[in-house]
Amino acid sequence: MFAASVPSASVAPARARSPVGISDGRAGRLDNARTARPTPTPASRRVARISAHHRAEASADVIAGAPEAPEPARRAILGGVAATVGAWSLPAIAEEAGVDAPAAPAVPAKGAILVTGANSGVGLSAAKQLAAKGETVVLACRTEAKGEDARAAILEKVPDASLVVLKGAGLEMTDLRQVSDYCKAFLDSGIPLDTLILNAGIMAVPLGRTAQGHEMHFGVNHLAHFLVQDSLRGAMRDRAAARGVPGRVVACSSIANMLPGALNVDDLDWYKRESRYEKWSAYAASKAENVLLTDEIARMENSKLLVANSFHPGIVTTNLVRYILPELTAEKRDPEAERQTPQGRAMSRMGIRDADEGAKTHVWLATDAEAGTISGRFFVDPGLEYPGGATRAQLVRAQDWFLVSPTDPLAAQLHLPDKFFEWRTAENARKLWTRSAEMTDAFKVA
Repeated sequence: MFAASVPSASVAPARARSPVGISDGRAGRLDNARTARPTPTPASRRVARISAHHRAEASADVIAGAPEAPEPARRAILGGVAATVGAWSLPAIAEEAGVDAPAAPAVPAKGAILVTGANSGVGLSAAKQLAAKGETVVLACRTEAKGEDARAAILEKVPDASLVVLKGAGLEMTDLRQVSDYCKAFLDSGIPLDTLILNAGIMAVPLGRTAQGHEMHFGVNHLAHFLVQDSLRGAMRDRAAARGVPGRVVACSSIANMLPGALNVDDLDWYKRESRYEKWSAYAASKAENVLLTDEIARMENSKLLVANSFHPGIVTTNLVRYILPELTAEKRDPEAERQTPQGRAMSRMGIRDADEGAKTHVWLATDAEAGTISGRFFVDPGLEYPGGATRAQLVRAQDWFLVSPTDPLAAQLHLPDKFFEWRTAENARKLWTRSAEMTDAFKVA
């Protein structure tokens, strides 16, 4: 297993490829020598098409940054790096060293899972659980420092975790330019991407605007994620076609999306309604947008190449609630101890989950074989679609007892719960996609 740090690309028009710095998470980082590379062509940014030659250059640069050593020692170092990088670059490194190596498969059998907002809450828990299952996880956080903190926290629990932090690149969701730079850095890294988990978000914050002037919930929870998937989806599709297994896009939504009248696709940024701004409506609208995003991807993409689904993680006591119920934030709770108390058991029965419990649907949608065959659905628990045909018993078992089941008395007569999803239409999905594409077009990574 490995943990890697990758430098971001330059923002100058003529971008230079930055070499990859490799490190073992338990032993610290091998910093790379920042040697300029020729400007890559658009095709060379595609994950499945990064050449072995460039990977060899990157590995050689890591070694070049170390003090000069005798030839036997240098060969030993080279062998260590080759072992760390593994199947993604072994043949190229061996060629650089002048030794024979078995040919690598044209497409690595298993790629990475990128998680946005992986440094706290359910994002951190999802990354930890995925790493424990043997997945390579890219920790996409606001800053490199936050990514390193997340890596250290996960390694304490999962010592052999395979984790990636992009060196010098942060996924700052309030600025589309920085989101674009992060996507460029990721594509230049050559890391094959199988699954994209759109997890980062804010909840019920006062009226604020992003660097480009977008309402904060719309800008962070939806628009930044739209740009991420729009920039990376092509590479995911190419890789899926080459290996015959669909890529996955997973979006963390919320049942708050059912708030009546919250979504207004004709005033996404709240400029027309600014004097009547309501933070819960803004949050609910952004969570509806998460669902419409994956619905539209599912409509547009061949499910043999990409599947896309959204989900509600539950009522989770993470940092998201710091503006509303500060006494229930994750830092103020001891979930293990709580579960042994009457109050803790009562909270569990009420459907209040800790971050580890809240991340289980992230993990199911990202890794389960059945989930890889499903597209355009909204889930409230692993395998439990909503509204779908969710029964009262299923909702109770999932701790979502407060949701209306289509099988409840009078539900059919009152058109529930479908009435709560009247915003979920193909027309709204297309409008949202078109307007989001217009807003992000200048920042998209081709």
